[in-house]
Amino acid sequence: MCILPVNAQIEGGVIHEVTVKGSRVVQKNDGQWIYPTETELKHSTNAYSLLGKLSLNGIRVDQVGHTLTALDNRGSVSVRINDVPATVQDMLSLDMASVERIEYTDRPGLRYGEDVAYAINIVVRRPTSGYVLGTDLTHDLTRRGFRDNVFGRYNMGKSEWGVDYTLGYADQREGRVDETADYLLTDGTMRTITRRDLNNRNYSFSNIARLTYNLSDSNYVMQARFTYEGDLRPSLYHQERAIMDAVAYTAIRDDHGQTHSPAFDLYYHQDFRRNQKLTASATVTHIHTDNDNSYDEGVPYDYKVKGSSWSLKSEALYENQLKPFTLTLGLQYHQKFTKNEYSGDAMSSSLIHSSEQYLFSQLNGTLFQSLQYTFGVGASRRYYRQGNYHHNFLVFRPRVNVSYPIAPGLRLSYIYQRSQHTSQIAFVNDVALRVNSMELLVGNPDLKPTSVTEHTMRMSYNRPRLSAQLQGYAKLNHQPNMHRYFRTAENVFIDTQENQPHCNLLMTEAYARYDLIPDKLNATLIGQYFHFDNKGTDYHHYYNSLVGTMMLNAYLGHWTLTAYTDTGFRWMEGEQRGKNGLEVQLVATYQTGPCSFSLYCKNPFRAHPLVHEAELMNQNLHKLISNHDAGQGNYFGLNFTWRLSHGRKYRDINRTITFEDKDAGILKR
Repeated sequence: MCILPVNAQIEGGVIHEVTVKGSRVVQKNDGQWIYPTETELKHSTNAYSLLGKLSLNGIRVDQVGHTLTALDNRGSVSVRINDVPATVQDMLSLDMASVERIEYTDRPGLRYGEDVAYAINIVVRRPTSGYVLGTDLTHDLTRRGFRDNVFGRYNMGKSEWGVDYTLGYADQREGRVDETADYLLTDGTMRTITRRDLNNRNYSFSNIARLTYNLSDSNYVMQARFTYEGDLRPSLYHQERAIMDAVAYTAIRDDHGQTHSPAFDLYYHQDFRRNQKLTASATVTHIHTDNDNSYDEGVPYDYKVKGSSWSLKSEALYENQLKPFTLTLGLQYHQKFTKNEYSGDAMSSSLIHSSEQYLFSQLNGTLFQSLQYTFGVGASRRYYRQGNYHHNFLVFRPRVNVSYPIAPGLRLSYIYQRSQHTSQIAFVNDVALRVNSMELLVGNPDLKPTSVTEHTMRMSYNRPRLSAQLQGYAKLNHQPNMHRYFRTAENVFIDTQENQPHCNLLMTEAYARYDLIPDKLNATLIGQYFHFDNKGTDYHHYYNSLVGTMMLNAYLGHWTLTAYTDTGFRWMEGEQRGKNGLEVQLVATYQTGPCSFSLYCKNPFRAHPLVHEAELMNQNLHKLISNHDAGQGNYFGLNFTWRLSHGRKYRDINRTITFEDKDAGILKR
């Protein structure tokens, strides 16, 4: 809520204070600017807690796991602080007193990657003095696990020094997977195999350490940071009870390994005269992976993977606020080298060199005093080499946004975008892995980019207590990369990816958030209808689904109560139809001074909730897989945060960056 106290001169006296209340949401051509209320900021322990209270459309905020998930599975959620990507540690250490606004869009622009479905930019002021120390500790009460984070920041003049450390531990044993597979053999007979987990254990440690130095003035920011991430997985163990041809046997899968990933990044931003800005960043990342994998379903199958990858990601942006429009130019350069050695029963060497050069430009401004527009185009050259396979792709990405206010608080907008998507590196290698006694997972180096066309028509309405939106969305995928399942003469069932005719999606959505009692109680409702049309090489499938979400936030003095539920996304892609289980989250937070205590509850009164269910409807292979996890049912977790600060003053903005690579390029079962 924006509150502007002003003095007004009237005949016969002075009105000393006039409060003007505006909408908490300001609709922009490419998204929304959301101004958190003083109550929302005061009752938020970190950035995840704040985003959960804002009830952002299409995003599930897991305040326990510190994750943001796109409910419609369109892609990932990109989170930035002052327009630069932010880590989990940045989100946990963010000072709520410095937050000015949240910039949110569900149709990100040309700067973002092809797999980004939602973008959030948290605009904050930069601290110029003092220090802050804090902890964010989350411990499971009904299962084995914790994730603890400590951080510190010290500011003096133009300099800031920062340190973060996160330690995580998980020992999950409650998940159960049931699978029924019907294999149509070449002689016309049907072989049915059922696989049911008897017990399993997913045991892991993780740690993240970062050192940061930031130098800034009113018109420039320079930052350098070193990050180390390590993951140790002593055991990923599954014991299955399998029945094939009326014969029962036990199958055992055991995976373990470790990953080490150091990264170093530099960031620079400069404001020039005449409203010009320049931003540049570069990140070097190394990933070392060492995995051992085994599966015994009567015949042992063992292999090891030793992997190493180096990558460079860099970006440069130039912005010039001209009249009557703003010109933005961007250049991105990515280079990656991946070497993965598969030994044992999956003997292979995957040596991949990939690179991308991306250039985009766009104009945005206003016509006729009301019509906001953004016109832009991006072009990239993507190169890929593995052994005898060489590919060069030239990819174009035009984009058009227009919006027009048709009444006070009511705005109509249209977004058009055409792009091309390429598969992950792991799927374009030539490695073959055995999934079980009947199936193989095989990469395909001949995959071509997918042509994607998107249309969005949206009607939005924003008033001080009500934010509402109605939209229609169409996503047309021409020659997409989809899974293809086929049977060999030896009755081996191959899972690979191929370019196939189309995979289209139509969606309609209604969203509304209403402040039932301002600064005390608000409610959000979201309803979505999806229509999927999938045409493959030898099939044509249709599927319709409904998805609903509800959120409630209540502020009661020192207490904050939050309730969230969604039905789980239901979709179909290619020959696979899937659904996520119902999710219920309850959070109660008590805040006093620099400390806060939060009690989390997930899926109450549900002992074995469904996490995920998938059905494969191939003409030769029908498979139904369901995953139930007792650890996600009747779950309780406790979070404690503590923050000590002294002498903090703010100015301008504080930029942080993380651009490090996370993809090791390893094909997994």
